[in-house]
This record gives sequence, C-alpha cells and structure tokens, in this order.
Amino acid sequence: MKTIKKLLLLTLVLSIFSCTNKESDACTELKNSKMLLSDNMENYRSAWEMSFLERDINVLDEYLHENVTHLNEDGVVNATGPEEFKNDYAGYITDFPDSEFLIVNLFGDGDQLIKHWNFKGTHAESGKKVNVYGATLVKMKDGKIFQEQDYWDARKFYKQLSE
Repeated sequence: MKTIKKLLLLTLVLSIFSCTNKESDACTELKNSKMLLSDNMENYRSAWEMSFLERDINVLDEYLHENVTHLNEDGVVNATGPEEFKNDYAGYITDFPDSEFLIVNLFGDGDQLIKHWNFKGTHAESGKKVNVYGATLVKMKDGKIFQEQDYWDARKFYKQLSE
C-alpha cells in the first residue's frame, strides 16, 4: 500500500512539474512571437516613414528582402526584387513633391502585417490633388519586407488626377 501511495505521489509531483514546464514553454513562445511582431512592425513602419520623410525611395534598400515582390490586388506580380519594387513606388515620391504617406493603423501576427494607409499630395505636372486610402497585406522575412499586396481604389486616384 505504501508503494502505491509513493507512486501516486511521485506521479502527481511529476505531473505538476511537467505542466509548469509546458506553461513556461508556451509563455516563452508567446513572448518570442510578440517580440518578432514588434520588431517587424517597427522595421516596416520605419521603412515607409523614412522614405517619405527623406523623399528618397532608396531608403528602402536596408528594409527590403533580396527576393521582395509586389503584388496587385489580384495576386499578379508587379515587381520582383528590390529595384523593381522601388520603381513601383518611386513615382509617389517624385511625382508628388508634397506627398504625405500616413500609416493609419498597423497590426499583425508574427511575420504577417496589415497596413491601413492614406496617401495624399499634389501632382507636380498637373497641380491636381489626390487623397486616397488603402490597405496592404505584408509578409516579412528575416525582419525585412518580403512581399506586399496592395488593395486600394485606383479608379478614385486617377479620377482625382483627371478632374
């Protein structure tokens, strides 16, 4: 009988320690995930804020993954690699010298982010003002922008340019 009690007590003690370690591992995993998300969000926000603040698309160089892609809303690849990626966006800085790019909201999970944004500015050639909102799905890899897929009303943008 004493042996059975000892075995039950030993089993109970091992179970308690086992649960504590599992909770600790889960807690550590959650903390690491939150840190990854925080770092990704900080890098991503810095990339876009600095490129518009400095009026220089090349600021993105340090934030872009070597295999970065830019997709349109249908999932079709618009650009592959850092140079094509930057070329896709450069006109928003050069063609709109007073452009403002505001990240309205940024949230995510691990390596995946969602950005709600606002772009406004005056077109240098026509003098027409634009003000559009959109959202971008973002994938990060190794702390760098790996993929972006934009969703926005391009017709509204071009209509504002033509009015």
